[in-house]
Amino acid sequence: MTTIHDVAKQAGVSIGTVSNVINQNKKVAPDTTARVMEAIQSLKYVPNTAAKSLKSNQSRIMGILAEDISAFSSGDIIEGICKYSESHGYTVELCNLRVNNKVEHEKAFLYHEMEQTASFQNSVEKSLNLLLASRVGGIIYIGVHPRDVGHILPSLDVPVVYVYAYTAKEDYCINYDDFQGAKLAVEYLVEMGHERIALLCGSIDSVSAHKRLMGYQETLMRHHLAFRPEYVCSGNWHYEDGYRNCIRLLELPEPPTAIFSMSDLMAYGALNAALDRGLRVPEDISIHGFDGLEHSAFTRPALSTVSLPLLEMGAKSAETLSRIMSHEHPESRSVLLPCSHMARSTVARSRR
Repeated sequence: MTTIHDVAKQAGVSIGTVSNVINQNKKVAPDTTARVMEAIQSLKYVPNTAAKSLKSNQSRIMGILAEDISAFSSGDIIEGICKYSESHGYTVELCNLRVNNKVEHEKAFLYHEMEQTASFQNSVEKSLNLLLASRVGGIIYIGVHPRDVGHILPSLDVPVVYVYAYTAKEDYCINYDDFQGAKLAVEYLVEMGHERIALLCGSIDSVSAHKRLMGYQETLMRHHLAFRPEYVCSGNWHYEDGYRNCIRLLELPEPPTAIFSMSDLMAYGALNAALDRGLRVPEDISIHGFDGLEHSAFTRPALSTVSLPLLEMGAKSAETLSRIMSHEHPESRSVLLPCSHMARSTVARSRR
């Protein structure tokens, strides 16, 4: 196995110089730095971060405890964490709890029962033991759905930052702004001349659904548009909910001219329901999603949606944890990052 001694010998410098280049502790001449980096790449040397942490008594390792890396949001959040860590001299250790394999499809956003099971609690305990054995300086907990997860982890000696999740305690939490994102979507529909705007809701017990509902209602009120209860359909975020509820809306005596779906999956269902009923999208009815899923660019027509700042959330959680690990105090314990709007082809100007 290649050691720091081998790197120093090939580069023709001292071990201390190699250490300074790797850790960026002291300024090293550019040509010397280039020789050291060339030797590191040539020998494929990997610094022993854990050993370095032991020696300095200051960990440069961030632990990631993801509820499920298969969740649509997790990949970009992890990428944001890794990009920040790489550029700031940290390494990461990742553990995956795989909760989506432990929750039935029809209960996919009702996690309370799953969290009480011995298998889930054992998985959390084993993952924490692995991370702590790696001498992580802190942990980033990634949820699969924004909800209160403050009861899951025990009291730890290392700091924890929660992302795509929150707690009722004074923890550091990084999330996106559901309220602002919903306002972006409904405001766009209103700007396109729509007055009869229906809403496909997510799970009734979801904080995200409540905040998006508030954004929908607030935008209607601001434009003096009537809130029509028959236009609000509850679901569970899935394709089937969007399809079924779109059919119901189209059968109303005065159907909506536009539908705002709280998830892209439900929007896919609504899109196909409208097409199956012989309607044209967006000429006969406009449909707008929320989530910014990658596949939404490839529906026919391409789905207008609200994109979540997942990469930024990952980077912000890593930045927050690094500041805590460096004994600094981040400005806020609860951060909401703004969503962005993606106008595509499923929304047209109302003909009314």
